[in-house]
Amino acid sequence: MIARLVYLIPVAVLMACGGTTMRVAEGDSTDYGPVALAPEPEYGPDSAAPAPAPAPAEEPQAEWTDTTTQQGYAPYGSSATVQIRRIGQWTHTGINERRRLVIRDANAWAAFWSELGVGDRPEVDFNRDLVVAVAAGQQSSGGHEVAVDKVAQNNGELIIEVVETAPGPNCVTTAALTQPVDVVVVPNVNARGWSFVERKEVRGCR
Repeated sequence: MIARLVYLIPVAVLMACGGTTMRVAEGDSTDYGPVALAPEPEYGPDSAAPAPAPAPAEEPQAEWTDTTTQQGYAPYGSSATVQIRRIGQWTHTGINERRRLVIRDANAWAAFWSELGVGDRPEVDFNRDLVVAVAAGQQSSGGHEVAVDKVAQNNGELIIEVVETAPGPNCVTTAALTQPVDVVVVPNVNARGWSFVERKEVRGCR
């Protein structure tokens, strides 16, 4: 019996030394609330904290392009060539002085044609067209010409290019008097005005 007690005493001493003693302070009425069971994550020096969740991507905004084609007359700031329809070009006429004319009505057209004296007057619709007439004046010989070379609209104005051609010194011409005239029709483009640009050329002859 004594031997059995000797054996139990060390065991009890070992249990007392290895156990944990918890003491609760008396009179402490603090309510600590519920205790979380999951431990707080610990990040060591070699581990990085998880990246935050990416923010939702914004939807791209639609970009609208106006592809409407503007139609109508060309703006005044542009330059465009106007189509020419030639009525006739003569060297013997009744107009003896130099002229640059834009005819816009039937009465002025009838008066000019009567003075021109080259046959029956063609009909012109002045609601749609204009007449441009240029005369070089009376020349002392043949070989002279005058022509409306080009008509353009620029900034609301008709630009009419006129070329006068004279025979060169080696050209054989008649000694008869001539009165060169050129008459053309162009579309009525509602121009605010017009001007003539002159150019002179000499015809070379061998």
